[in-house]
Amino acid sequence: MDKWNKEGGIRGVKVKLIEVDEAGGPDKQVTEYRRLVLDEQVDAVVGYTSSANCLAIAPVAEELQMLTLVHVCGTHRLNEDIKLRYTFRTSNHQAADSVLGVRYLLAVKPDIKTIAGANDDYAWGRDSWMAFKTALLRLKPDVKVVAELWTRLQAGEYSAEISKLLAVKPDFIHSSFWGGGLVTFVKQASARGLFDQSLVYFSTGTQVLQDVKGDMPDGVLVAPRATAGYFLYPDPATHPAQKEFVESYHARFGRYPDYVSYRTYQAFAGLRAAYEKAIDRTGRWPKTEDVIAAFEGLTWETPLGPVTMRRDHQAVHAGIVGMTKFSPQYGFPIMERIIAQPGEKIMPPVGVKTLDWVARLEE
Repeated sequence: MDKWNKEGGIRGVKVKLIEVDEAGGPDKQVTEYRRLVLDEQVDAVVGYTSSANCLAIAPVAEELQMLTLVHVCGTHRLNEDIKLRYTFRTSNHQAADSVLGVRYLLAVKPDIKTIAGANDDYAWGRDSWMAFKTALLRLKPDVKVVAELWTRLQAGEYSAEISKLLAVKPDFIHSSFWGGGLVTFVKQASARGLFDQSLVYFSTGTQVLQDVKGDMPDGVLVAPRATAGYFLYPDPATHPAQKEFVESYHARFGRYPDYVSYRTYQAFAGLRAAYEKAIDRTGRWPKTEDVIAAFEGLTWETPLGPVTMRRDHQAVHAGIVGMTKFSPQYGFPIMERIIAQPGEKIMPPVGVKTLDWVARLEE
């Protein structure tokens, strides 16, 4: 916002940013949302990392007819359970990292026999594990699920779950833990040798690489949640938008952007592009309906590459997954052995339910 406002904002109109902390649960967020719309009279709302929060906000956005951009919210149910007109999700949902993770797993460990899941017990954790398990069993039906473990969101203590995983000895562990919970899990699991026993996949793993440092061993599968951006891919040396974002972000905050940073960039860049397209179409400052019409089918550029908004208000873009490798240059693990696939290969098509799609997944 600072950069764009220095350049004149959106076609000469500067943007006023009102920030609200996404904490306190869905009921509190609905109250804050109504305040932003009815009292602050904002033109658009951008946000919602939590799947529980976005599922609560979307019906209110439709009720109040407020342009709302959901920048993370991994659950596929946002688009499938709620008819969206005023709400757009500006990034892939969890099917992307589930499908890409399964394909990567089968490429590096085709003889896998047993798997386990360790996930938070709420919308994101449940949906992420279900999509991953369904996709894997579709492509390798003889795999046996030996444990499905559910924890309180951001529990911070995982001794019982780690003990169970050490006891059942799965070949592979899937986890969609994120944030502080993931940092704690990695440190506790590393100290007890879990990574020596099982191949582990963290679908939000790149978010905490800068924080766990040497506690994350080499050879762990990681992805940026729902395959969002990563500060070394695409290569900043050959992608000017990526280079500018990574360098300016690091200069300002003292760390490299993670998936939430990229998702927020995607959302605001999409909003700006939709407004500019609507202005070009109408020749005036657009109304909400003009922006909606401009957004559907829009492709806009981001540091990770192009993002396209479909007519069902679900964005699609390419995704990556790789393995951890400690970097002396950065002082924390980075991704190596990266594979990338286009959005249409890792997201269900318009009108097809996610779990129906992964149940018929092809290699």
